[in-house]
Order: sequence, then C-alpha cells, then structure tokens
Amino acid sequence: MEAVTGYYPAPEQGDAWCDALLERTRQVRVQGECLAYDPLTEPFGNCPNTLVNRYVRFTASDGRRAFYGYWQPALKTPAPLLINLPGYGGFMSLHPQLCDQNFHILHVSPLGYVTPSGADWSLALPDRNWPVLPNTALGAPGGYEDWLSDVLLAVRWALERPDVLPDRLSFFGTSQGGGGSLLLASLLGPERVRCVCADLPFLTDFPHTGLNGEAYGLLRPVRGQVEPEAFWRRLGLVDTVSHAHRLSMPVMLSSGGADDTCPAATVERLFSRLPGTKQYTYLEHQTHTHSRSSMVLFSAWLHLYA
Repeated sequence: MEAVTGYYPAPEQGDAWCDALLERTRQVRVQGECLAYDPLTEPFGNCPNTLVNRYVRFTASDGRRAFYGYWQPALKTPAPLLINLPGYGGFMSLHPQLCDQNFHILHVSPLGYVTPSGADWSLALPDRNWPVLPNTALGAPGGYEDWLSDVLLAVRWALERPDVLPDRLSFFGTSQGGGGSLLLASLLGPERVRCVCADLPFLTDFPHTGLNGEAYGLLRPVRGQVEPEAFWRRLGLVDTVSHAHRLSMPVMLSSGGADDTCPAATVERLFSRLPGTKQYTYLEHQTHTHSRSSMVLFSAWLHLYA
C-alpha cells in the first residue's frame, strides 16, 4: 500500500492540477439553452417533470460534446444554488423538498452521457458502463478532468442568472455525485462554496478499495495497460482524500455498513483528514443506494450552511 500511495501527488501538485483545470475551463465560453417544456419527454431518473422545470442544453466554445442539465427553480427568488451531481449511471432524480426550502437546484449530467431522451448508449462501454473512470486511469479524453470541467461550465451559467444568489453555492450527491461534489468544492474553494453533502462518496481512497466492486472494478481491465506510477498518480489527482486539505468549508459525509461499492472505511479515512466543520453519519444497514435517511440529514445540513 505504501508503494501505491507513494505515486500519489503531493498536496502542492494537487493544488497545481486544480489551478490548471480552472484556468483551462475559464478560457471556454458556455451557452445554456433552456429547452421548451415537453410533458412527453422522459425525465431524468424516475421523478416526473413539473411545469416550472426545464432541461438545459450546454454548448461550449471549444467544441466539446454538448451536455445537459435539469433546472429546478426555487419558489422565491433570488435564491441560493445547489448543484446536484449524478451517480455513475449518469441519471438524476429531483428533490422537490429542497425547492420547498427555497433552493434553486441544477442537476448536471456531464460528458453528454444522459440527454432529455435518455442515456446515449453509443458512448458507453460494451457492458453499458460509462468510460469516465477507465479513461481517467489511461489519461485518455473523456476522463474526470473533462467531467469536472463540464460541471464548472454549468455552474458558471447558473451563477450568472439574475435569480441566483452568486455567493450561496453548495454541492450534494450520492456515490459518484458525492465524490464529484467534493472535487468541485475543492476546485472552487471555501471562498465560493458554502457547504457540501456527500452520501456514500465514490472516488475516495482508491488504494484501500482493492479496486473491487462494480464501479472500482472498472479499473481492473486497464490497470495492466498503464505504468503503475502513471495509473496511481492519475487516480490520486481525482481521489477526494488528496483534496481533503482544500475542503475547509462545512462538509457532511455518510456511509453504509452494507455498502460493498464504497466501503465505510474509505469514507472514514477521508473524514479524518477534513480540516473544517464536518459531520459523519454511519448507517449500519445501508447498501450502496440513495436513502431517505441521508436526504433528511442533507436537508438539515443545507438549511444550516447553504
């Protein structure tokens, strides 16, 4: 394990990576188009649309693939902004109870994996998993650098809306959405991010996962295609543990005792390294799935800090 973590980037290298990604994205112009409401359009996830919600199509000046979001506005404006990121499947669900608390919510589906018509399986691996994690380890296009860059562009679009309070930005999500929320908060920093809620966070403590499970197991077929130093360095750059020193805003984490995908021990290692206000909840019987219990906890945390 020491040999593996020895390939991980030092904190200053991680900081430089964040700065470079922010600068690369800063040079890209983005346009968000709110699409006309269509009651026949299949919604993200399994929650129905409402008349005020809109899909948003994002296009960028650098020619990257268009990607989509789902805009769920607050009841009264201006209002704080919550960014919700998807699990590895790419689909999103609505959280009307947070809109009732008067938050805007923007769901972002990076890399064009999910559109208003459903998943674009032409972009998937043969087993219908998305290639973002293997691409990251290989250093190929379409890895988490590009995934994060898409979200940064969508955040910029949302913060420029006149009905959004630009100093009230927070992130939340489950699994990949939780890990991605932590990485985005690290990129933007405590000066711009009010708080984070990460449920069963993926992208956390890679060396101690054993690269097991349905998600982390996607790395096994590509591990032998890359020199160990490059493989672990690339993963280390998107490991939330590598970003812990940058996460000084209030952070809530949760884990499940029956979660074989993102083991509780990996979440606990991240929690032990967080420098600021933090809360950790261990749900003994929780498997790797979004739960009502975690959403109740998130609602309270967001009410306090977002």
